[in-house]
Amino acid sequence: MINIKEEFTKEIRNIKNLNEIEEKIKNISYTLTKEKLLKLKNRETIDQRVIELLKIYLKVIKDENIENINTISSVINGIIKAISEEKETLIYKKISQLSVIEREIEEEKNELKKIVENTYNNIENISDILEQKSNKYLTSAINNTKLKDVVLLGILKETTEEAILTTIENKKNIEEIVKQIVKNIVYNAINEDNFSKTKILYISKTVLNVAISISDENIAEAKEILKGTAYGIKEATIEAINNFNKNIEFLPDEIKSKKEEEIFFEGLNIFDINEEYMDLLKNCAHNSKGVSKNILNDIILDLSGSVSKIIKITQNTKNNILKKIEKLKDSPKTNELKTKISQKFSDLKIEKKFKNIHKEDLEAIAKESKKLGLKAWESAKNALENAVNKKDK
Repeated sequence: MINIKEEFTKEIRNIKNLNEIEEKIKNISYTLTKEKLLKLKNRETIDQRVIELLKIYLKVIKDENIENINTISSVINGIIKAISEEKETLIYKKISQLSVIEREIEEEKNELKKIVENTYNNIENISDILEQKSNKYLTSAINNTKLKDVVLLGILKETTEEAILTTIENKKNIEEIVKQIVKNIVYNAINEDNFSKTKILYISKTVLNVAISISDENIAEAKEILKGTAYGIKEATIEAINNFNKNIEFLPDEIKSKKEEEIFFEGLNIFDINEEYMDLLKNCAHNSKGVSKNILNDIILDLSGSVSKIIKITQNTKNNILKKIEKLKDSPKTNELKTKISQKFSDLKIEKKFKNIHKEDLEAIAKESKKLGLKAWESAKNALENAVNKKDK
């Protein structure tokens, strides 16, 4: 077994080039520290050994008359490198694995997008063999379905943009039609595939940024556009959470899949969606450099006084989850879930990633979003006209 003091002293005295002394000291303290810590597993023992080694190194440096800030820093750097190297290597290895997984996920998403696009294209191709009336029905049905797949198809932003611009061009009932457009697009996008708070906020931010961009270019209609957008998102969120609450009731009395577990956790995670939506509006207002800033600040004040419905339904969601948990039959999986749910209350913030799907063909996206944007505008206009007609009767 080597004597650390003797070895460190010998190595220090072997340094011939004083310009390299700091780097040499770092390397020596690293090598000796790593060797002494190699077989230690207990954290307390490791900490104690490090302090012992540091005292030895500092004593040698002082005795050799090379004590200064830089040489002491070199000793510390060597020790830190020795105690952190193994964990750092493990972390970088996992980061490397994570990047591979993320890349594979993106590839799978793009493959899924191509499959869906190809299916839509194949369906559209049979329109040539249909009678005129059937063809019209098919086209409308395809567009209705695509409006539910705008996130998957990677055209959420473009479809929203086209629908709002079409509304401005028609100059009628802008606020109400924009609200209906946004409500429909956001609601359908939220309910496409898995429901989650992260997804709601991502979709809301995307749509809100589109509205801000258009409003800053169309100052006369800015207030109507932004108000319609903010309230449309709010109503879509309420409707989506209400729909989620209904689905909770149909959960089985025994947890058998990861999907069912995720529903429970998303139910708790949604609890502070109102606060995060308001934060999203505030951040958008803060970052805005056009007319949208002041308009959004006024809307935030209005919304602050009318958010009780979101707070109420998210409270209902939490209560529904807890009631359902109580009814679950005891099993190892269920008991594990109950423990996780209990821990969840101490931290209602789960960080997740929701990435937009890569866009490859901008021309195709522009064409598709224009068509769907027009469809979204028509649907909103018709809904508004029907409501007015019913009211008049």
